[in-house]
Amino acid sequence: MPSQFPFQFMIDLSVVIPAYNEESRILPTLESVHAFLNKNFPAFEIIVVNDGSRDSTSQVVTEFAKHHEGVRLIAYEVNKGKGYAVRVGMLAASGNLILMNDADGSSPIQEVLRLKEAMENGADIVIASRAKEDPTRVVKALAYRTYMGNTFNSIVQWLLLPGLKDTQCGFKLFKRPVAQDIFSCSRIDGYAFDVEVLYIAKCRNYKIVEIAIDWTNVTGSKINVLVDSAKMLFQVIKVKANSVSGHYRQKTKAKALV
Repeated sequence: MPSQFPFQFMIDLSVVIPAYNEESRILPTLESVHAFLNKNFPAFEIIVVNDGSRDSTSQVVTEFAKHHEGVRLIAYEVNKGKGYAVRVGMLAASGNLILMNDADGSSPIQEVLRLKEAMENGADIVIASRAKEDPTRVVKALAYRTYMGNTFNSIVQWLLLPGLKDTQCGFKLFKRPVAQDIFSCSRIDGYAFDVEVLYIAKCRNYKIVEIAIDWTNVTGSKINVLVDSAKMLFQVIKVKANSVSGHYRQKTKAKALV
């Protein structure tokens, strides 16, 4: 449906970065994101959500924030899952637009301008895709992960989201009221939270646009392909069950989680 939400907030863009044991990868991401936003967005914020890391992620972010304006750290002690961390950041964000961005920097921050253009043309949510064919985009992914990802997305399309080729790319742009509506209702804390979020959006008739982006696999992934793939399939089934029970038809008032 056409967007019903005018841009009305003081911050142009919030970038939410979920992080778990990212002390070795978070700094280059923060540096590139901050430098780009500083040149392209008059007012922005970067929110790093430390999802119970056992390393020095919080210290790295805190030190960076001392010398760079617009950086916030939200941290809690117990690891609760990427979905929970993203939900925390989304509900805490203040920008007109809110970008979900992985800590490893696999999606170049420059691609946000292409997502933003699609949003200005009427989308409520714009999701980056590694599977959507576009000869001008370059995707550098490991073969086995591509195979597993394609298999998972085929199941997701069959059960819940026909037409969306890549639900799992960690680079998604939301209008703030849309994000608040969806994330206040979401329940999945694990890696399949993307599926739930997009399914809620579909149930509520928000316009989702998928565009191809450049993407590069970065070493150091926390995903165990076999174990986490099984968990994700279970979570997808849980989304289907929540749908049948009517949970996603219920409106929930947005409120910060931490």
